[in-house]
Amino acid sequence: MTLASVDVVLVGGDRLFRAGLQRLFENTALNLLAEADTMAGLAAVTAVQATPDVLIAIDLEMPETDSDAWHGQFKQQWPSIRVIALITRNDDRAAIAALRNGLDGCLFADMSPQALVHAIQLVAMGVNVFPTRVGRSFAQQSAQPNRPHLTPREHDILQGLLSGHSNKLIANTLGTTDMTVKAQLRHLLRKLNVSNRTQAALWAREQGLERPQDRPDETGPVALPSDDH
Repeated sequence: MTLASVDVVLVGGDRLFRAGLQRLFENTALNLLAEADTMAGLAAVTAVQATPDVLIAIDLEMPETDSDAWHGQFKQQWPSIRVIALITRNDDRAAIAALRNGLDGCLFADMSPQALVHAIQLVAMGVNVFPTRVGRSFAQQSAQPNRPHLTPREHDILQGLLSGHSNKLIANTLGTTDMTVKAQLRHLLRKLNVSNRTQAALWAREQGLERPQDRPDETGPVALPSDDH
């Protein structure tokens, strides 16, 4: 993948909808390698010679609890692939399930074509993208009765996550090592009762810890840092 080209595969949905996406991708940086009704069908498509950068799963059912199995079926075939759930119905629960299952992005089909293409490119570049309202709903569901006390250093780490910074960049900012930040982040995730840095950033945003100038539009997608370990 280069910044100018993103190789995409589509799975799920119906043939007409996938054909519409194929037309949408024309004259953009998105290159559709293959599409199919199911993962089994996609795996059988001989046209997929290269490793795709992004897999877009359209309305595929996901468990509503944390599970590696759903995401794992994509990673088994393409370990480096980024996975987006594209939801054509007004169903926030499906989007929250995508977040809990560790997907790299979740988008609703009612967004503009230009915004959809841009969001797919962001995910391909390593940014996690979710609708703002989904992030808020997830944070509310994950909220604890008593907000945990955070140290100044934990506040600093959360600000780094909200800014989309990697552990290394956070460490450079704080004048420490990335291994130290990694250990502190692991402790912070346990304290917040979340499983990854994306969920921690969503929690911080819901708690009002985000700087005003960095707050996203209330109706649009929100870009969050991808997990780096």
